[in-house]
Amino acid sequence: MSTGDPLSSAGLARGLALQTGTSRRALDRQGVALLKTVPLFAELPRRHLRRLAGLAEQVRYGAGRTVVQNGSRGTGFYVIVEGTAKVTVGYSNRAFARLGPGDFFGELALLDGGPRTASVVAETPLVTIRISRAKFRTMLKSEPDVAIKILEELSRRLRQVRSPSE
Repeated sequence: MSTGDPLSSAGLARGLALQTGTSRRALDRQGVALLKTVPLFAELPRRHLRRLAGLAEQVRYGAGRTVVQNGSRGTGFYVIVEGTAKVTVGYSNRAFARLGPGDFFGELALLDGGPRTASVVAETPLVTIRISRAKFRTMLKSEPDVAIKILEELSRRLRQVRSPSE
């Protein structure tokens, strides 16, 4: 991930973090561009990205606060705008991965609401944009083309990970 490129996901996230405003506001063009960097949404037309951005809310977490807990029900998708977080698996506090501006997690929660497969804990003060599963599902009912595009992307990804012997 290139941090110097203002059009990279990290660059877009930094630009979004510089903006001020309330926690529940529609994302502007930079927010739409940031959502477009998420592979699940990359093929969505701009109008659908704008609709998706309208569902998003900004959520802040203090350092050390758990954003999502391993095993808990998945209720939302997050994109980190500012700060860093660590991903832990199981009951370990050891970092499995580190996330920063432009990184995202919880895409499966949007689709199935199943249990979280990892915990994400803010290492520094963290600013995220969050899309709730309930709002996302409501949007899919009124915009079935979004569901079709997402299914197509998931199918492409599944084909890429299938073993050559199948």
